[in-house]
Amino acid sequence: MQTQAFARVLLPHYELRFLNTVPAKGVYALRHDTTIAAATGRSTDYDLTATMQYISRMLTGTQRGNYLMWGIMDRQTDKFYGLIQLWHFQKQTAEVGYEILSQWQRHGIMQEVLPQVAQLAFEQLDIKRLYAVTGEANLPSRRLLEKVGFQLDSNYHEKLYTFQQTELALVRYQLDAKK
Repeated sequence: MQTQAFARVLLPHYELRFLNTVPAKGVYALRHDTTIAAATGRSTDYDLTATMQYISRMLTGTQRGNYLMWGIMDRQTDKFYGLIQLWHFQKQTAEVGYEILSQWQRHGIMQEVLPQVAQLAFEQLDIKRLYAVTGEANLPSRRLLEKVGFQLDSNYHEKLYTFQQTELALVRYQLDAKK
């Protein structure tokens, strides 16, 4: 996959940018948020150095074509809102994941961004099915997925043991490319 073609993706109100052009302090604020980390089961970055290492890993994976990860930026103000990625590419399927800074959740950002990223996956990467995995109790994320057309996969039942030493029940949604 030629990832450089996706370094900047312009949407009506937002711009998706590879992490080397996104403010590291914004990514740190997101990854330092313990509530967001607990909701996703990931570790928390406790300093900017850890965030810089994360950004470096994500850029390397993007360059290798393992995934595409973008910072979500406001086109007019250049404000950082969160991250979105496509990953787990397998036989015309992929997974989408996203995190939004707490103060910008439920502001409609992902209602614009998520369908556009899905369209990019279907039209430019020849993905036929897109998955999204979220916490069973993460009702705002589940409502968002349903609102933009994802369907619950009732056969998927997984649990994740998180960095916070808790069990997180997961659900999976899927969205198929239009034929």
